[in-house]
Amino acid sequence: MIILFAQFEEPDVRILESERFKGLYYHYDILSWPDVETTSYDIRKYHIKMTIYGGQIQNAEIGIKVKARENLDTIKLNLVDIVLDSLKDGNGNTLYHFYSGSSSNRLLVIPYNLSANDTAWLWAYYHGLPATSCSGFGGGLTIRGDTFVYADNEPYNLRCWVPSWDQPYEKAEEGVEFEISARADMEVVANGVLLDTQTVGSLKRWHYRHNYPIAPYLITFAIRNLQYNSWTWNYGPITMPVRAYIPYGSGYTTWGSNLTQMLTAFSNRYGIYPFYTEKYEQSIVLPGGWAMEDQTNSFFGGAYGNSTQAHELAHHWWGNMVTCGTFKDIWLNEGFATYSELIWKEDSGGFTAYKNYYITRVENYFFSYASFPGLPVYNPGPSIYDIFSIYTYQKGAAVLHMLRYILNKDTSLFFGALRHYRLNHEYSYATTAEFINDVITYTGMDLTWFFDQWVYQPGWPIYDVRWAKNNLGGIWRLYIRIAQVQPSSAPIYKMPLEIKVNFPSGDTLITVWDSLAVQNFIFDLSREPVSIVFDPDSWVLEQHTVSYDPSLLARQSSEFEGGKVEIYDVSGRRVGGFQGRGVYFVKDGKTLRKVIRR
Repeated sequence: MIILFAQFEEPDVRILESERFKGLYYHYDILSWPDVETTSYDIRKYHIKMTIYGGQIQNAEIGIKVKARENLDTIKLNLVDIVLDSLKDGNGNTLYHFYSGSSSNRLLVIPYNLSANDTAWLWAYYHGLPATSCSGFGGGLTIRGDTFVYADNEPYNLRCWVPSWDQPYEKAEEGVEFEISARADMEVVANGVLLDTQTVGSLKRWHYRHNYPIAPYLITFAIRNLQYNSWTWNYGPITMPVRAYIPYGSGYTTWGSNLTQMLTAFSNRYGIYPFYTEKYEQSIVLPGGWAMEDQTNSFFGGAYGNSTQAHELAHHWWGNMVTCGTFKDIWLNEGFATYSELIWKEDSGGFTAYKNYYITRVENYFFSYASFPGLPVYNPGPSIYDIFSIYTYQKGAAVLHMLRYILNKDTSLFFGALRHYRLNHEYSYATTAEFINDVITYTGMDLTWFFDQWVYQPGWPIYDVRWAKNNLGGIWRLYIRIAQVQPSSAPIYKMPLEIKVNFPSGDTLITVWDSLAVQNFIFDLSREPVSIVFDPDSWVLEQHTVSYDPSLLARQSSEFEGGKVEIYDVSGRRVGGFQGRGVYFVKDGKTLRKVIRR
């Protein structure tokens, strides 16, 4: 999902500022996001039959196919507000049912005997308008007359119109099927492949089937007056239809024209597009202000630009195929999709475009809205504002950017680790701990320190960088002191840090490993340094100041890399620091150097 503040070619992703959040009351009162739970049954498939006209649901017939993991005598499903007209089994027998729990987490309770590994269909019938208490974030199924209908379920809104186990880890392994009847002059778009249509009088029925595992929040359909732009994606032996649905007569006749290139760019790096046997579509069917990565058919609130399109498409790898196990892990969806915007920029414009986009749209944007120490990337908090925030989007993307860096900028190793993670969890779900374990296993590197400080803890490093230089008679000694001055609410960070040293002509790049509150480094150079640039390619999510500080030359008991520095005058007497001009001998560990102070 991406939430937009402004609608233009490269819209701002103002997660915290969106009008969508302001003044809304959410139908769920969450104290913490639930962990993965193994329930007594597994949902295998949803079958959704609806007739919508006259501004409401004339009839809804919802099929839920379940498979028992163990012998059971009760099935519980999430269902908010809706009171069913009836509930039946697959043979048409009426089932007794009742409701329990609070309005936000109300359960449909069905006494039902089912033996382990057996399957059953449950059919729920109702009519009228969908639950009004779902009118906040996500919205569930929204009906605005007969010409503006859409479903948007993240995080917990499928339960507002479909009896379900409404958690991201509970995928319907056999997919979802739709039979939607609406005005014949409208268009219905949905997950999966359109099998057929049938017109009866002024109504038309659209029959869609999606055969891949799907998380509850990704199940969707919409009714609008639409036309489409179409292309064909060719990738090796694969041929797949690509469409972009636009409001009829809107004139957006080129919208989506880069989708085939994006599909190739992401497939080259992440592995083949996960739903290539069906389709990829995107549709302008939402109110303005956001877009949503509904499986095989992303929904948009306008003709948003390439970065937003890339974001929603990338979710089909990270979020749809590999789904976050819980909403504590939402950065595995949103951070990855935000990072994929950089990948699209790199594919079309090289590393310079990648770097510039990262600085502008990730780093600068993050620091424009972040307040120290902020929230951790994993499990940022119980509020909807917490999980959909700059900490899961921008900082989550920065984590991947920095991971690529500490893997020696080796793109084959970095993308290989992502493909390994995909392979282990494709068409299922993953937790943050599982992602970290997959990266460590694939790379063979102990990266626990990296993820502990960047994913599990809040904050970021703030560096006070000072430098000085000294002419040693043909050799220029460069002193660099790096102090981490962030408040104690964040850790002391261990990171490799790049420093560009500029000379009267040319420059050189040095890398230091910084892991202390204050750390000093010394370098002997053949040319005079005139300035330094800290983290020149913005590989680290940090803030810093750089200043020239000649006091470093005379700092007493300085600690440099390699051990304590001892300074002696020409008589052999140890002194606390340079005492002005003259000849000195500097002992750095086992090395003794002659220094002439002029």
